[in-house]
Amino acid sequence: MSVLLADIDATCAALGVSDGSRYQAEPDAAEGLKHLIWILRRDLDNHEYRRHLGRAKVLQTDLVYMLPDYVQHEELSDLLIRLLVILTNPTLLLYRDGPPNDNHGRKVFMELIDILQGYKAAFTRDKIWTALFEKLKQALEIAFAIRSEEQNLLIERILVLVRNVLQVPANPEAECRADNDASLHDQVIWALHQTGILDLVLFIVSSPDEAQFHLHGLEIICLLYREQNAESLADASLQRSLSEKQRDQQELLAARRREHARRQARPPSGRHSRFGGTYVMRNMKSVSDRDIICHQALQRVSAMDFDREKQAQKRSHRHIKEQAQVTRRSAFTVRLCLREYCIEVLRSAYNTLVRQVRRVLERNAGSSSHDDSYLLWAIRFFMEFNRLSGLQLQLVSESLSVQCFHWVLTRMQHDMDMIQSDKKQARLWAKRLHVALLTFRELLQSLLGLQKLKDDDNARGLFDMLLNNVCYVLEYRETILHLLMNYNEAHSTKVFLRDVVETANVFIKMMERFCQDAVVVQDKRRTGGGKRKKQPPASKSKLPQPTEEELSSKWAEMASEVSMLLATELQLPEHEQPLPFDAASEKSIDDQREGCMMHINKFLRTGKLEHGIALLRSAREVWPEDDVFGSITAAPEDELLLLREIFVHNITTVDAADAPDCR
Repeated sequence: MSVLLADIDATCAALGVSDGSRYQAEPDAAEGLKHLIWILRRDLDNHEYRRHLGRAKVLQTDLVYMLPDYVQHEELSDLLIRLLVILTNPTLLLYRDGPPNDNHGRKVFMELIDILQGYKAAFTRDKIWTALFEKLKQALEIAFAIRSEEQNLLIERILVLVRNVLQVPANPEAECRADNDASLHDQVIWALHQTGILDLVLFIVSSPDEAQFHLHGLEIICLLYREQNAESLADASLQRSLSEKQRDQQELLAARRREHARRQARPPSGRHSRFGGTYVMRNMKSVSDRDIICHQALQRVSAMDFDREKQAQKRSHRHIKEQAQVTRRSAFTVRLCLREYCIEVLRSAYNTLVRQVRRVLERNAGSSSHDDSYLLWAIRFFMEFNRLSGLQLQLVSESLSVQCFHWVLTRMQHDMDMIQSDKKQARLWAKRLHVALLTFRELLQSLLGLQKLKDDDNARGLFDMLLNNVCYVLEYRETILHLLMNYNEAHSTKVFLRDVVETANVFIKMMERFCQDAVVVQDKRRTGGGKRKKQPPASKSKLPQPTEEELSSKWAEMASEVSMLLATELQLPEHEQPLPFDAASEKSIDDQREGCMMHINKFLRTGKLEHGIALLRSAREVWPEDDVFGSITAAPEDELLLLREIFVHNITTVDAADAPDCR
């Protein structure tokens, strides 16, 4: 062990030296960087080598100066980025089972966090981010189809490095920064903004071709706004508002009143503090009828307490400790920068990002390697910002949909089930449930905000459709009730309980709006008269079915258009989306599946190709068994063959009254 520690010191000393203007690396610096990476990959359980490198401050003195000067050197720059990613790895990822509980392990854990905070201070320099910007820009300029695996790894490493630097927790006690002052996190954000890294992240999350990096981009965006409040960002402007001035004045007056009260509570003593004497306290009787006599110092007499000798009441340790959320007002320029960046994300990337990331999470729903808390947090934050900035429906159309409501509800139910089954990680699942609950509440508030858009027909139709769906489905009504009934103080905080009550209040308001209309209940009564004779069913005139040759020739004419629609992503309005399955229908599942096949046939023959393709893909998710509607991973060519097979078969079509519900 001591040999490797001495080896680390010798390797760090042999990397190079800075002359003030340029870092001069040694000829064997690349071998030294490889050796450090090799040592860190074989670190001990107590992370001694990582802590030794942190105490040596090799990142602050060598690495951040070497990278800008040797960014054009392929081998050195690649090794430097790899080493920086390993050194800035989040501390929680080093402890798979959570933070240690023993004293020594806790001390090591806190030391690693202090080391990361020192690393974060070194990343406030613009030069290192400028070098990383050039590397990332060169890699992104290459089309993703011809990009090599090494270039994809370089992009991912740079994004992970940005994520690692931003995730370092803040230390307000050490920074001693007040509101409206630039904290360490603000300085890093400003450096990212000045060097253009944030613009490249925005390009990545807005491009469908870079879907493999969307999760990293989502984490970076969430960490950017970690300490921000959507309401304060929405109100940020070039000039301080009147409410902000009044709030600052009230805070200043409150601080002065507290200081004045503190001075009044401790009047200056006329005698020496160590004066010992005998005092009589008036209006406080002793065991007799006389006043009590105290043989104590004056300070102890003034603060006499008869409860000091009593046995303290035993407190329950089942209550979870409240964790304060670090929310502060950043510097004015940083707030304006974050506000503009938030607007750009909403305009160009939000809908694409939510759609792509949700697909990835749904595809990996069974694995525990993906955490959906980042996506839930992003949906809540950006929807709240959009609602407070003036609700624009087209910017958050991907979130205000039945699919998103259903997905958030399923995540809440999954977290509730995991709390009951995974007892060891109950607090972790309770935190995730809290994030999902806040997202669900924001969805409800944004839904109620659609009422204000009275001049927009699309908003009014979407509001009626979502309101009917949320208030009609039983699971939405029972979820809030289950949260209230199953609240457990052992793993959930009082803040969570307060948010549950507020969410229930919002949901009740929405139910009141839903129940304003008259509810018609059908009362079926049997008359006392005799049995009515059954009328013979009217014979329907059957239309002649087209022949196979006619259908084949017609399909040949429309095949090119169908292929083009299959290759592109359909953009149907929400109210025109066909629903393959209706849970409230009296028909069986098999009957609805057969009816769905008839609807697809009718859509194709009537020329509604987009509706037919959308219904086919939706039905594939509802009935994935036996590949009746094709495989989940079917290519556009396979879908084209399946649509042709449905088109050329003379399936008995349904009437217009039985058409699928297009919402």
